[in-house]
Amino acid sequence: MVFSSYASQVWWATYAGSKDQLMRMNVITPEKENETHPSFLMARSAVIQVASAFNAAFASAVLTQPLDTIKTRLQVLGSNSSNASLWLITKELASKGNLYQGLLPRIAHMGVWGSVLSSAYEYLKVVSRKAE
Repeated sequence: MVFSSYASQVWWATYAGSKDQLMRMNVITPEKENETHPSFLMARSAVIQVASAFNAAFASAVLTQPLDTIKTRLQVLGSNSSNASLWLITKELASKGNLYQGLLPRIAHMGVWGSVLSSAYEYLKVVSRKAE
């Protein structure tokens, strides 16, 4: 994924857990027996995948945004700066309320990108199964 490693790990773990929970809850269930048509089941799966992707994006962004903000500030200051202490930067960003700056665009990016990626992943999972 495009995001950092730890954000990706949180994203995939949350995606899998969210998808399993939504599948178990039967959020979208057929009202009639004839609604077990493959197109209905594919639409149901797509809705669950997108909902899981945005749920994962929210969780991953909220949990990892402060780390990325601090990392970026450290990179901008460089190693020559006397103010490049991890503790001082964290304290400064937290006191100004800037740890979550840019959170909504990040959630939107991770949600859209994750929806596309997870759809491709789920499709390839189905296509690559061996016929028995």
